[in-house]
Amino acid sequence: MDDGTTRDGGHFDGIDPNLTVFALANGLDLAKAEGHRRLEWFSEGLERGIVIETGPGGGFDVHVLTWRSGRTESRTERTVAEGLSAADLRSMLSDAIDTANGLEAPPKTE
Repeated sequence: MDDGTTRDGGHFDGIDPNLTVFALANGLDLAKAEGHRRLEWFSEGLERGIVIETGPGGGFDVHVLTWRSGRTESRTERTVAEGLSAADLRSMLSDAIDTANGLEAPPKTE
């Protein structure tokens, strides 16, 4: 039965418009996939991102990461929040950008 929700159970329906506006306002790319969203940008010679996933309790988990362009297998990642409500998620996105921009570069691989 089609109830109008997305394949991820509609968890992102309430925040996708906000994520889109936030991405546009901050010059970020927004990638949508089943079960998560990712905001991405390039800064100081590194790719950076914020991954938003649905957590086991129905809230949102947020991770920040950085990787060298074209080398996603070698990355630096940190969890910044777990189990956030939609309102709390919206209010912490700017801080997540700052945290991602502060991550050290991953080690170089040959």
